Amino acid sequence: MNIKELWGSWDLISFSHTILETKIKTNIMGNNPNGTIIFTEDNCVSVIITNESRKTSNKIEDSNYLYNSMMAYMGRYDLNGNKCDFHIEISWNPSWVGLTLQREIILEDDKLIINTLPQVGIDGNLSTATLTWKRKNNI
Repeated sequence: MNIKELWGSWDLISFSHTILETKIKTNIMGNNPNGTIIFTEDNCVSVIITNESRKTSNKIEDSNYLYNSMMAYMGRYDLNGNKCDFHIEISWNPSWVGLTLQREIILEDDKLIINTLPQVGIDGNLSTATLTWKRKNNI
């Protein structure tokens, strides 16, 4: 894959998550998750993903749900064939800062498929995930 093919913004269209121990597969961020990933020419990547069910709230008791129904991080990336390493510099979850997350990248026309390797997911379980993105249209 040519790195230039990644450059630009992509909208999330699906996020399937499989817990390795139980083999249970779910759409962890709902059937219609919200999200954008941006790859820049200078090898920066920025990601935000939210569950489709999030609602506006100023209630302190809702803060755990809001935190646990999203993910966001930014860092540098390196592409080697179909493997992409994300070097996390800033994250909604401080324990991710400093990590390198390796992803498998598949490009099919205007769709980008990102498969995670086994890792502890946002639900705390050892899991894998497949995220499918669609290239944003140029304005």
